[in-house]
Amino acid sequence: MIYLLLAIFGSGVIPVIFRAFDKFGINLFWAIPVNYVTCVLVGSLLTGNSVGVLSVTAKPWLWLAAVQGILLAVNFYLLAQTAQRAGVALAALASRLSVAIPSLLAFALYGDSLTAIKLAGLLTALMALYLCTAPEKGADRSRLFQLLPLLVFATFGVYFTILKYLQTYYLDDSSYHSYVMSAFVFAFLSSIVIGTVKSVFSSADFCLKHIWAGIFLGVVNYVAVYALLQVLALKGWQSSQLFPIYSVGVVAVSAVLAVLLFRERLSKQKTIGLAVGSIAVALLNY
Repeated sequence: MIYLLLAIFGSGVIPVIFRAFDKFGINLFWAIPVNYVTCVLVGSLLTGNSVGVLSVTAKPWLWLAAVQGILLAVNFYLLAQTAQRAGVALAALASRLSVAIPSLLAFALYGDSLTAIKLAGLLTALMALYLCTAPEKGADRSRLFQLLPLLVFATFGVYFTILKYLQTYYLDDSSYHSYVMSAFVFAFLSSIVIGTVKSVFSSADFCLKHIWAGIFLGVVNYVAVYALLQVLALKGWQSSQLFPIYSVGVVAVSAVLAVLLFRERLSKQKTIGLAVGSIAVALLNY
């Protein structure tokens, strides 16, 4: 249970960190690559080993680590573009509703039991996520049909699906750290390539606070991903239960921290969404 709490809290804190970055003028294009380097270093400290090139290249999961690393980097830029062109609320909606993809695939790939109560819980969880992240009444809803939100939904769904597939068929407790470090190495390389192509790196913008911010984000990021892998391996739990609980929990943590730290007010819609999410968790654990 401690890993579930760490996964939820770590993932829920990350959007708050990005909000704080904006407030303190942190350059994301410096902080994000540093974040990935920090993730690799944290894994090395926890295991006492660095990422061995020869040992890792022999792993059957290497190509999947590469795919996930690229997705980690691409997802960030897709989220940024979606937030700028279609709105932050729509970007959050697309990323969190992506939980439907691995949850539904779990019934076909891993033999998760499908009961009326579990199905009701899954649908209720998706409803809660929609209420917590959907544009408020009166917002421009024509943007829902743009391509970027669909790409965010798809890439996040693929990321979580691969993570569960790896945990089921390739990884065990002894290889979690190696895999997570490898994925972050590929994420770092991808972020550098993307940043270079977009010409966003500038020495004039460089400042030590960007580095310290990236280090802090990296520690939280590593804990969140590693804890989620441990959660997916919990005995007696099915991924069709865990993914909705995880996503609803992340939205709840982000919302509460936003209220406490930035004095954001929860609208009636979001308050109802959190209440519906509590009902979903109860149904999924019935």
